[in-house]
Amino acid sequence: MLREYSRILVFLAAALDGLVIAAAFAAACLLQGRLLGRTLDPRYFWYVVPFSALFLFLLHRYGLYGSQRYDPAWTTVRRVLSAAAWAAVLSGAALYLAHAGGFSRSFFGLFLLLAAGALVAEKILIRWIQGAFRRRGRNLRHVLVAGRGERFRRLLDWIAARPQLGIRVVEAVDWAEGDVLERVRRLFRRRVVDEVFVALDRGTPPGPREVRAFLRLCEEFGKVTRVLTAVHEETGYARMAPCRLGEWPALCLYSLPLDPDLLLLKRWLDVTGALVGLAATAVLFPAIALAIKLDSPGPVLFRQVRVGRNGRRFRILKFRTMIADAERRKAELLDRNHHDGPIFKVPDDPRVTRVGRFLRRTSLDELPQFWNVLKGEMSLVGTRPPTPEEVVQYAAWHYRRISIRPGITGLWQVCGRNRIRDFDRIVRLDLYYISNWSFWLDVRLILRTLRVLFVPGRNGGC
Repeated sequence: MLREYSRILVFLAAALDGLVIAAAFAAACLLQGRLLGRTLDPRYFWYVVPFSALFLFLLHRYGLYGSQRYDPAWTTVRRVLSAAAWAAVLSGAALYLAHAGGFSRSFFGLFLLLAAGALVAEKILIRWIQGAFRRRGRNLRHVLVAGRGERFRRLLDWIAARPQLGIRVVEAVDWAEGDVLERVRRLFRRRVVDEVFVALDRGTPPGPREVRAFLRLCEEFGKVTRVLTAVHEETGYARMAPCRLGEWPALCLYSLPLDPDLLLLKRWLDVTGALVGLAATAVLFPAIALAIKLDSPGPVLFRQVRVGRNGRRFRILKFRTMIADAERRKAELLDRNHHDGPIFKVPDDPRVTRVGRFLRRTSLDELPQFWNVLKGEMSLVGTRPPTPEEVVQYAAWHYRRISIRPGITGLWQVCGRNRIRDFDRIVRLDLYYISNWSFWLDVRLILRTLRVLFVPGRNGGC
């Protein structure tokens, strides 16, 4: 009965989403005619069904038809926007492969914006309606909360402050009071209990044996049990998820998402950006190469070994901005380094050529790195790749900054790389990026980088 009821709710949610998407499609058709003065093409309505089906599949893939009672609102928004981003990629690819040249790109973009906005508004409205019902005692989850210490008290406070979640605490069982198993067994037999929340501080009683016995009791009565753990907080990892190692269940602790969809989306952004960047490089290459050759002897491109993800080494490409024997003369300038830590940077470096100063000021020297991005050695956004000599000087906590693919731009660049000289602060910016990474954070950093490059007076700042 419960499973059938759940299926009905999923069907109703999907049907409502389908209506919202179809309405967004119709609105885009009308707006295209009114705003752009174009006649409505009846053929567009043939695309309603495949677009809606693709959108609904992606919404299902991102878990929007499962229980989201305990998820924060921003998680729902992020899932809808991620589904919309994938819908844009897959629909665009399908239209291109189908040679649908008559399909308006402005209409396509308008439809996706309207659909994403309408779906976000719909989901937020549904959450608000659900919250209103739950505040009035409807659609409740009867929960037994067991635990001890500060984490236990914080969990109870968290539940009390969120009546919109519809959590009714059947009883709060403090492990310090003893005889927990017998008390819980009686509660299971006499009261309605849908779920069990367990919150324990590390290093305090009960021990592993008592916890295992408690969890076995919950399993015997068929209770959904959620255990709050402090493992990721104590280790500094940003994320945690159940996983498997061969035949054994395990707990994965990680900084960047392991979700293949998110990683594929990041790679798609990298490849798209790299192709655009390489096209710009091809246009500018003859003029830049000629200027470099006329200014000083030596090659046009500068190649240097850098350290990438998890210690992998690769050769980074740049337009040469220094004299040919710059590396040999580096030792003469060590006392003029104005950065703390392993990074070497000299103000008014005498090794930089006249053309090199212009290339650095405009960041045009970075253009060849789009080839590194296309090869998968770098990303558009990430941490800057260090040299092997710099890595040797790292403290233990610095190494986490090379646990991801290095990037052409990042937080350090948009926050003002010429003003931040403390290496530890640079690393903290990198670690913040790693711990808080999302596809939309990459998009924001790319847009902020473009603003810093092309808008006069914009020198970053965080």
